[in-house]
Amino acid sequence: MDPTFCQLFDLRGKVALVTGASSGLGVAFARGLARAGADLALTARRREQLERTAEMVRGFGIRAEVFPADLTDDAQLERLFGEVVEAFGRLDILVNNAGFTDRSGLRHDLASPKRIRAVIELDLIAVAQACRLAARQMLRQGGGVIINVSSILGRVGSEFRAASYHAAKGGVDALTRVLALEYARENIRVNAIAPSYFEGTEMMDKVFQATPGTKVQAETRTPMGRLGRPEELEAAVVFLASQASSFITGHILYVDGGWTAGGGYHQLAPPWEAEPGHQRVESPS
Repeated sequence: MDPTFCQLFDLRGKVALVTGASSGLGVAFARGLARAGADLALTARRREQLERTAEMVRGFGIRAEVFPADLTDDAQLERLFGEVVEAFGRLDILVNNAGFTDRSGLRHDLASPKRIRAVIELDLIAVAQACRLAARQMLRQGGGVIINVSSILGRVGSEFRAASYHAAKGGVDALTRVLALEYARENIRVNAIAPSYFEGTEMMDKVFQATPGTKVQAETRTPMGRLGRPEELEAAVVFLASQASSFITGHILYVDGGWTAGGGYHQLAPPWEAEPGHQRVESPS
């Protein structure tokens, strides 16, 4: 293999901040960046879980520090960026991963106003605020990369009853595109990764537990016939963070087993519609 080509993916000497790094996809993003050589600043609310992530990625020979913070608190968020730059001297990559969804399964008219605000506050507003703070630092140092974590549900509606989550992720997509334009000539690239349903993550495990049958329903709507594996996101984040994607900005990279190619074709009726008045549609044998 051409070593010059491999260097395009080399992140040695770079500093990456990964939000939501205590569990789930955040751990996968951190692991991928560490394997490519980036030093890591890891943030989430839970210190103990962050320490476990840090210990794991240090096994790749990189520096990793933890910075517990509530990203919906403006003062804590601002302090976080200051502490990261003070500790590492710079910030080259931001992975805006922290987020959660409404698992109540309720229609929007029955949803809790408090929960609606909470989802949008973390999944969209905190993302926008983190982009703002990262851009300030990246402008001072002459460039950088912002990678927002969206979702396939930012592109389309679905029968999963979480309108606030869909709205927030749609906002992340729009934010990604407009910031890519704002900073295109400032050597700051802004892209997004939009995963589908991934196994072994805290958020999806809770969704599957809350509504039996949801996992099978998600698998049957994915053309590849299975859920994603967290490790399958590692190469995606390294690609967008590295010089391998130097002419890519404003792009939403779907890692979804073909889900968006078919619009999540309705191959199996959702389990919560097996009620009087609903006609179940079974997939052909």
